Amino acid sequence: MLFYKDEVCEVYNQDFQSLIDNIKFDFIITDPPYNINYKYLDVNFKDKYTNEEYVEMLAYLNEYKTILIHYPEAFCGDIACALGVPDKLVSWCYSSNLAKQHRSIGWFGCKPNFNKVKQPYKDLKDPRNIELIKKGSKGARIYDWWSDIQLVKRNSTEKCKNFTNQIPIKLLERIILLTTNEGDTILDPFFGSGSLYFACKNTNRKCIGIEQSKIHLDAFLSRL
Repeated sequence: MLFYKDEVCEVYNQDFQSLIDNIKFDFIITDPPYNINYKYLDVNFKDKYTNEEYVEMLAYLNEYKTILIHYPEAFCGDIACALGVPDKLVSWCYSSNLAKQHRSIGWFGCKPNFNKVKQPYKDLKDPRNIELIKKGSKGARIYDWWSDIQLVKRNSTEKCKNFTNQIPIKLLERIILLTTNEGDTILDPFFGSGSLYFACKNTNRKCIGIEQSKIHLDAFLSRL
């Protein structure tokens, strides 16, 4: 069922498995339920499957160009069973009071181009860097270890009231810029509070969101 539509995005309130084969898109970027019995804003939202159920759900993404955000153990376990070995893995590290201080980002059926996003040169006295800057270089290629993007904290202006486990818009923007082109359509089959919408809007991409929880979609509308 179509829940929301504008010039950037179409959002559907249903299970993604019933819709994914009937829509057109270029990439999937998503952080699926982590299968750790996480407590979401919607208390009825299921985040505890059997291993067989979880693998079967993720396997729906197998034939598409997919980028997943998840904990590293999952990439060695259920994700590997569902999607195989990723074409590329990046570590996203952050400071928090959580036991886990980093997650992995995995590319399946596609790869990031690290030359598309630059970072400042570390040694500005290096003659090679000085010469590159003179020639107009904006910085060095980004690495595969990201520690400059933090979790969305309670005091962040980005924080959606009462919604937990928000993915930072800046993180999604970086994945988008590394992987896709302007005008591409990106699907998030676990849309949540809609961070991908804002990342696509900021990078001139289109977005399709699918979310089975009406409560989570109402949180997305509140962000608009």
